[in-house]
Amino acid sequence: MLPDAAAYSGAQPLRILTEPGRQARERVSVRRAGGSALLTGVVLLILVAVAGVVLGAWRFTVIDTGSMRPTLNPGDVAVLGSESIADLKRGQIVAFHPPGELRLTVMHRVFSIHRIRGAVIIQTKGDANNATDPWHARLTGNTVWRETQKLSTVGYLAAWSQQRPVRFGLLIVIVILMVSISLGWVWRPVTRRKG
Repeated sequence: MLPDAAAYSGAQPLRILTEPGRQARERVSVRRAGGSALLTGVVLLILVAVAGVVLGAWRFTVIDTGSMRPTLNPGDVAVLGSESIADLKRGQIVAFHPPGELRLTVMHRVFSIHRIRGAVIIQTKGDANNATDPWHARLTGNTVWRETQKLSTVGYLAAWSQQRPVRFGLLIVIVILMVSISLGWVWRPVTRRKG
């Protein structure tokens, strides 16, 4: 037997009281804060790296040959620090220009050091090479760039990012992210306080 509809004609519809979207707002707030923190961290990391290069604290070099395997592999990025030529030791990995090759930078291990009348002349060898390099490089100035650390396989990304369309695309993505986060903070919903 079905209930009589007339018995319920004056009844109010059932209303469930909830706080609409409170959990959803909290999730959006956490995501927004996480995105802002991530973007801020990436921007700060880039600024620190660029500032270090501009101030001469370090340099980065992409390894593109296998002459220093297994220490430095193609695709690695070598982080170079400045060191006094007086402190240069046999066995260190240094970046230098071979004689007559001002546009070519080589990173090899120091095999021997000769200090003659104020000049420093080094002979080098790649770890994967069977013999020393055919040249003797003369170091000029008071400092030399030596390898202090390596970032494995980051060089592929660095080489890829040197292409003009990729750099332009990355710039557009960064600008869109910054504008999106800024507008998100400006247009965020106003929370009403109960009271």
